Amino acid sequence: MESKISLLVSALFVEEIVLCLVLTLRLINIPTAVTLLIFNLFFLSLISHFNGTLSKKIGILAIGNITGLLWNVVLHYFAIAGAAFFGEPFDLLYAVSYPFLNFIWVVSFWSLSLAFFPKLKNTQEEMKNIDY
Repeated sequence: MESKISLLVSALFVEEIVLCLVLTLRLINIPTAVTLLIFNLFFLSLISHFNGTLSKKIGILAIGNITGLLWNVVLHYFAIAGAAFFGEPFDLLYAVSYPFLNFIWVVSFWSLSLAFFPKLKNTQEEMKNIDY
């Protein structure tokens, strides 16, 4: 029974991830959806190295997608307001700084998400046996 509940929770998290991707594509723009897709691919490629249940791993990824969606909604409205107030020069500044601004949330979330997973036992033991 517990495995069925875990599978259901994982399916709901996957559904939320797909919904975030669709919302970014429909409501914001294509580069935002690509950024979120790249974040998902990087996270999924390294997810097997973490300790913890699959539902916990996918839950952290879902929270990352929500964070990315909210971050990019704020950036989108910031770009609209900046372009209306400052005009063309702001569009150039935004286009140049956009990858760096997305890099900020990706790296920050990735670092925070590592704290949710327990450390490997053999890594802790190896660190204790190292002679300095």
